[in-house]
Amino acid sequence: MTSVLLDSGPLVLFLCGSLRPDLIGTGKTKQHTLKMFQKLDDEIKKLNSHISLPNILTEASNHLGAGQQQPVVGSAHALSVYILNLDEIYQPSKEVVKISEYMRVGLADAAIISCLARLKKEKVRVFTQDWELYNRLSIYDVDCVNIMHWATPPQKNKR
Repeated sequence: MTSVLLDSGPLVLFLCGSLRPDLIGTGKTKQHTLKMFQKLDDEIKKLNSHISLPNILTEASNHLGAGQQQPVVGSAHALSVYILNLDEIYQPSKEVVKISEYMRVGLADAAIISCLARLKKEKVRVFTQDWELYNRLSIYDVDCVNIMHWATPPQKNKR
C-alpha cells in the first residue's frame, strides 16, 4: 500500500488539524477529537502519495470556506497546496450516476466506488467517516478505515 484517498470529512480534519489542532472538536470538526487527528496524521505519514477526486475536493472546499468564511484561517490555502501535490482522478458524473450505488450514497461516494478497480490494484487506503461508504468499500475488499471507529471506546469482554 502506497497511496491514500481521504474522503471529505477526514480531509477537513487533516487540514484543519494541521493548522490549528487546538480547534479540533469545534466547528466543522466537532465530531472529531485531537486523538483522532493524531492517529490520522500518523497513518498518512506511512503512505507515499495522495489521490483524490474533484467531488471530494469540492465537498472539502465547501466545508473549509474561503476568505472571511474560513473556519480555520489558512485552510483554503492548505487545501490548494494539498491539491497541487496529489493525483486527481476524474470520474464523469454522467457515468457515476449510472452505477447502482449512486441512488444510495450520492455523487461523491459513488464516484469513489466507481474507482474500485484502481483502488484495489494500487492498494489505496481510503479514510472516511461515512458508515455507508465504509461498508460498501469493505464489501468490495478495498482497504478502508472509518475514522469514527477510533472514537468508539473498546468493548470489554463480558464473561
